[in-house]
Amino acid sequence: MKYYSGPYFSEDGFIQAEVLVDKGEVKDFEEGGDRGEKVMIIPSLCNSHTHIGDSVVSEPPVGSIEEVVGPGGIKHRELSEASEEEMILSMIGYINRSESNGIKHIIEFRENGLKGLSKLKIADERSKGSIDLNVMGRPSEKRYDRQELNKIISNASGLGLSAYRDWDEAELKKIADHVKNGSTSLAMHCSEDVREPIEKVLELDVHHLVHMIEADEEDLKECADDEVPVVICPRSNMFFGKIPDIPKMLKAGITLSLGTDNAMISGPNIFREMETAYRIGMMQGGIEPEEILMMATWNPRRSLLGSRKWRQRDSLMLLEHDEKDPAHEVVSVTTPNDILRFVEIIR
Repeated sequence: MKYYSGPYFSEDGFIQAEVLVDKGEVKDFEEGGDRGEKVMIIPSLCNSHTHIGDSVVSEPPVGSIEEVVGPGGIKHRELSEASEEEMILSMIGYINRSESNGIKHIIEFRENGLKGLSKLKIADERSKGSIDLNVMGRPSEKRYDRQELNKIISNASGLGLSAYRDWDEAELKKIADHVKNGSTSLAMHCSEDVREPIEKVLELDVHHLVHMIEADEEDLKECADDEVPVVICPRSNMFFGKIPDIPKMLKAGITLSLGTDNAMISGPNIFREMETAYRIGMMQGGIEPEEILMMATWNPRRSLLGSRKWRQRDSLMLLEHDEKDPAHEVVSVTTPNDILRFVEIIR
């Protein structure tokens, strides 16, 4: 058994705490304790939006959003040419790198219908780690197929669709109605490249939205009023010349989480994502580092993962700590090399 003590990032911010660890599991937790090895203690990180299959893409992703990730773009050309084993091996590598970067929870938008889900399931089973993979499936074509949709729902955590403007409204409404009558959730990309009609998107009863770069203040207010959380992916957005207005989103009352998006554009490093988001926020008028850290830890747990198994079993990261302000240290300075170990919490 071993004691560790230091600043712990709770749901309400940093407090002094001490944990007793035995065989990789937390046996005791005490607020204010100070008997152990000095570390920083934070919940393991959540990557709230990924496209893991894109890790197989080798061509430099140069061009506009449409040219890189749109229909017929670089991404889809390479995905169509890759063998099943190439896809699986690239996804295994991505999952393993995620854990080495402090990530224990991933929300994945999995494309290509049942085939896409099957490949990721194989990769997850063959990976070395213990990541909680929350997979949002997607129909193989942009149309409503009741039989296919039922199979996807039974093999995924929910549905994760492309932008509203990509779909025929009638087909999309059929999918949304199907989901409403079941026990799964629907998430979508929204207003990434152009502003989309938020009132029509919210009518679909979406669980969460991704991006919202081109949304105006009224759009954001409507999301906040409907308690629809948003995932932002600053590094991916900046790659395409887009910058999320993080302070504006927070001022509107939206719960934000962080994702890394397409795997051929940004690796699974939430430390980099936090630093990028923090620096963007500082350029836009200022933002507290605790707000950014919340986006990588507690916000997704409370608003995206819901009552999933993290409530029964979760993990903490023990990090090197040099006695600086802990929130600023994690968001601006800490790297995966500062991870000392993970410890499990079983409730």
